[in-house]
Amino acid sequence: MTRLAILATTAAIATVAQAQDQDSFVLPDITLTAFQTPAEIGQTGATVDIVTRADLQAAGTTRVVDYLTTLPGISASSNGGFGTQTTLRMRGLPGQYVKVLVDGIDVTDPSGTQISFDPGALMIDDIDRIEVLKGPQSALYGSEAIGGVIAITTRRPDENGIRQAATVEYGSNASAKGSYSLTGRGDDYDFAVTATRLKTDGFSAADENNGNSEDDGAEASRVSASGSYQLGPDLRVGAAAFWQKTRADFDESYPAVADGIAPYVEVSRSKSRGARVFADYTIAGVNNHVSAQRYVIDRKLTEDPGDYVTRGERTELTYKGDTQVHDQVTLSWGGTHSQETLDQGAAEADFIINSAFAEARLAATPDLDIALSGRHDHHSAFGSENTGRLALAWRVTDDWLLRAQIGTGFRAPSPYELYTPVYGNPDLKPETSRGIEFGAERKFANDGFVRATVFQSRITDLIDYDFTTSSYAQVAGDSRTRGVELSAAAPLTDRIRISGNFTYTDSEGPDGMALNRVPARALNLRLEGDAGPSARYMLGLSHVSGLTDRGQDMPTYTVVNAAVEYDFSTSATGYLRIENLLDEEYQVVRGYGTSDRAVYAGIRASF
Repeated sequence: MTRLAILATTAAIATVAQAQDQDSFVLPDITLTAFQTPAEIGQTGATVDIVTRADLQAAGTTRVVDYLTTLPGISASSNGGFGTQTTLRMRGLPGQYVKVLVDGIDVTDPSGTQISFDPGALMIDDIDRIEVLKGPQSALYGSEAIGGVIAITTRRPDENGIRQAATVEYGSNASAKGSYSLTGRGDDYDFAVTATRLKTDGFSAADENNGNSEDDGAEASRVSASGSYQLGPDLRVGAAAFWQKTRADFDESYPAVADGIAPYVEVSRSKSRGARVFADYTIAGVNNHVSAQRYVIDRKLTEDPGDYVTRGERTELTYKGDTQVHDQVTLSWGGTHSQETLDQGAAEADFIINSAFAEARLAATPDLDIALSGRHDHHSAFGSENTGRLALAWRVTDDWLLRAQIGTGFRAPSPYELYTPVYGNPDLKPETSRGIEFGAERKFANDGFVRATVFQSRITDLIDYDFTTSSYAQVAGDSRTRGVELSAAAPLTDRIRISGNFTYTDSEGPDGMALNRVPARALNLRLEGDAGPSARYMLGLSHVSGLTDRGQDMPTYTVVNAAVEYDFSTSATGYLRIENLLDEEYQVVRGYGTSDRAVYAGIRASF
């Protein structure tokens, strides 16, 4: 991108941004739970995006990942439609560098090629809040947190009493979805249960422009539940759990689909479930938290050669404590014992990871907060790794905030990379990393804001697949990403709001080539407003350029989405959304198609 283009884009972005990001600074009393010790959003040096249930409903997307890609620094690629293999990237770093938590449950898959979370089938219906914590976070969360952390909270009651909510939707590709929620809250308890069912005929995963006309359908069922109870003034106990079963058709991997070869009938089936119990209690001024969690995922791929079956398991015990030792100093500490297991028939592996962390938060002045974090991880296969993080937030004036953080991290090889027959390499060692970012935010009296963040990360001893040896290998040299995120928001009138963000990412692997499927430039714009006391509308645009896949430049593309809502009553809202309004034909993964124009209509009700 030329310097002139960058300056022009920066000038345009200075007047727009994501409406959901207004929480970043305009509302400094928002408490972040993605940190090991809860912190207010204006007091952390990290870049954080907050997504609420209202944001997800207004956008109307089916999958959570489709909304996340409208945030600065977030991109994704899928090998087809709903339920197909999907990789989420944060500032150019793929899923194995991003820790994902659902109600505190680590949902990264120990049986995957890399230990990562596949968001291709995660629906929005039971989501209450998402915190996207960017930058080096291994000192807080260990391996897989080099690029950041995504902490998802499922539905919670927002008022006392028993409430019910339901959504039904139908649209293109014979897509039907329904969800039902039951929530309750009293003086000493709360609970929530949500069930969701989706079925679609889908579209061809292999691009139809290559002669692939068959539909690749999908279906998914999900149930999530949570609750807590106040047993006394200093003790609260609770639990959360989820279960999801997904079936999705998929097509041949590259290069078959790119060469127009008719794909076999192939099916992916998965069943994941997780549960967590916890207790929060206070003794002698020390806040304590203990929890136990369990996560299991079973996958079965039916391909032409036969069935491929894997099972991943994780059991984890955690303790955290914190106390205020001085008016200006808060100390926190904790430890985790985790056991991860891979079982894929021909290969089995069992790892134990013991971790300890400590953090000191200093309110150096009323306007300057500093956090220093350190972590020690001991991996049963690789020994010990030490990581650290330093972050600061300086509220220069009531309207200006400066942020900075620097940290080190590591990623342990996955069981698949180590022990899979033919492809595995038991001699692999952990990758190491270092990351840094600087940011500034400015808010305005009209609830508008602008935000800019400069970031860089560098990974050493990268693990990658070596096509010459047909196995995973340690790659000499460094892999790096660096760039800038710009976002802003402003009301045009008392009824119309405009928002947007722009991300420029310069990525480079050890071979000097751009990293696979990392867009160099991504622009998101959003116009939303009220069309009367009962109607609302949204128009969104996403423009991506500078994308490469397996060394080949991919065409630039622009996708426009639109949605309208109408309140039939105080308890019922109808909506209509159009995805890919201009019917853009484009690819993110070489050889795989994306949806044509699609229309969906539905109604939400609460009672």
